[in-house]
Amino acid sequence: MKFYLTALLFLSFFLFPSKNVQRKIISDSEFNYTFYVSTEDIAAKKGPRYYYWYKAGEIHSSQGGSAGDLLHGDFTKSYKDNNLAEQGSFKKGLKDNLWKKWYKNGQLYEIASWKSGLRTGQYLQFSEAGQVMISGRFKKDMKHGIWINGTTNDTVFFKKGVEIDKPKRYNRKPLTKRITGFFKELFRKKEKNDPSKKQKADKKGLKAKKQPKNKKSKKQKKVKEQQ
Repeated sequence: MKFYLTALLFLSFFLFPSKNVQRKIISDSEFNYTFYVSTEDIAAKKGPRYYYWYKAGEIHSSQGGSAGDLLHGDFTKSYKDNNLAEQGSFKKGLKDNLWKKWYKNGQLYEIASWKSGLRTGQYLQFSEAGQVMISGRFKKDMKHGIWINGTTNDTVFFKKGVEIDKPKRYNRKPLTKRITGFFKELFRKKEKNDPSKKQKADKKGLKAKKQPKNKKSKKQKKVKEQQ
């Protein structure tokens, strides 16, 4: 029963969106924008986070606060020919989860992971020909770990945004393996967040609980045989 109530609440969120969330469609001389805003009053978080907000027909951004309706939900930015330029999602005015950018020719330009307005996780940048130009990771919006330049094949090491010397224990993985590993991690995250797969897993768990155990112990069998 608990599972079905959870499923109904989840579906109602998408079928009957909150009254405090509004859809907006605007455009300027270069791009078209489709996004959602929250009309609720939300306190800004501490730190160097940039908030994105909507006012007077335009999207604005400012560090540490806002002066309009915060962007909240899916965001799509497209060129005038309807090709994608940027796509991601906001949570209470802050960039969250996976964000992608494209060149005008449709080629992927950038993939970045965000968490509460800070770049966190794997980062990839591509050339217009589709080659990997830059590969690395962010930790709370700071470069952290191994960064590789795909053009020069140079490797630089960072710790919390500061460049450091090469660690003593370091075995460099080929760039192709690093990229495939990133996409595997990405798909695993999508599967975890997929509601249909979660429902299937919950149903399997319920069936397993309902099935009675018919196995009898060896001692019980011997007693029956003696009788």
